[in-house]
Amino acid sequence: MISTRQELKFYIMEDRMMNRGFFRPSISERIKRFFVHDIIMDYLVSLRYCAFYNNTNSIITLPIGYLFHALRFRNLGIRLGFSIGYNSIGYGVTIPHYGTIVIGAENRIGNFAVFHTGICITGNKKVIGDAFYCSTGAKLTSEIRLGNNISVTANSVVNRDCTQDNVLLAGAPATVIKDSPAWYVRDGATFSNRVAKVLQLKSEMNIL
Repeated sequence: MISTRQELKFYIMEDRMMNRGFFRPSISERIKRFFVHDIIMDYLVSLRYCAFYNNTNSIITLPIGYLFHALRFRNLGIRLGFSIGYNSIGYGVTIPHYGTIVIGAENRIGNFAVFHTGICITGNKKVIGDAFYCSTGAKLTSEIRLGNNISVTANSVVNRDCTQDNVLLAGAPATVIKDSPAWYVRDGATFSNRVAKVLQLKSEMNIL
C-alpha cells in the first residue's frame, strides 16, 4: 500500500520497468510521448497517485493533484476498458494490451502480477500471492485465496482456494493441472532481468 512519496516514486518506476524496460524515460522517449501518449502507463501512474492521495488523506491537503489524477484515471479507464481498484494490486504489475480488465477494489493481489484482456476478478476480498499470471478471458469469483507464482489459463473460472505455490490452473471450475514456475522465469530472461532490477531498486530505496 502506497503511503509515502518514496513509495509512490518506487511504484511508478517499477511499473515502467516491468512494462517498458526502463525506470526513467530517455530524452528521446519523452519527446516521443509528447506526441504519442503511452496511455497504459499514464493510467498506471494515475492509479498510483490516486492510491497515494487516498491512503495519506492528501485529498484534503492536495485537492488539485488528487482531482487531476482521479479525473485522468477515470477517463483513461473508460478509454482502455480498465476498472482496477487503487489498492488492489502490488508493485511490478504488467498489462500488455488494451482491453477489458476488471479488478474489484476489495481484492489484494501481490507483486509482479500480469493481467491480459477480457478478465474479471470480482470483489469479495480475494487474497492472491506474488507473480500471479491471469490469461485472456479468465474469471475469478468468490472469496478465494491463491498462493504465489500461480498462472491461470485462458477462459478458466477460478472459484475456490488454491494455496499451493508454483502451479498452473485450468478449466471451469479451475483445477491444478501441473507444476509451473513463476511466469517471469517461464517467459524468459527479459522479464526475469526486469524483476531483478526492480528488487535491486527496492533495496536501494529502502522500501519495505
